[in-house]
Amino acid sequence: MATNNNGFSEALKEINTMLKVNKQVEKDVLEEAAKYFVHKLKTRIPVSNRRSKHLRDSLKVVVKDDIVSVEFEDDAFYWHMVEHGHKKANGKGKIKGRHFVQNTFDGEGDKIAEIMAQKIIKKMEG
Repeated sequence: MATNNNGFSEALKEINTMLKVNKQVEKDVLEEAAKYFVHKLKTRIPVSNRRSKHLRDSLKVVVKDDIVSVEFEDDAFYWHMVEHGHKKANGKGKIKGRHFVQNTFDGEGDKIAEIMAQKIIKKMEG
């Protein structure tokens, strides 16, 4: 059979190599991407006049088994209200959502994917 020099066979080899990424490399790459996201998100979190712990201070990366997540510690309910908006306490009117999490991910998503791809390629090469 004649050799095919159109580049698809090399691309297929590279894809197959990337698919064989082991779980530890995957977790390391996800954790690094999550830390980058947290760094970018902290600068976009609106400052509040709350006297308790601020959202910026409660943001963290959690690694549990093979799952990596970005979480707010005790203020899980509060970030959701700030992100999506809510009704005022007196029931008259609505507080508009700030969409800081979605806007950060929309703005940094490509960069995060690029960081992850580069780290996987680097770890697989050496």
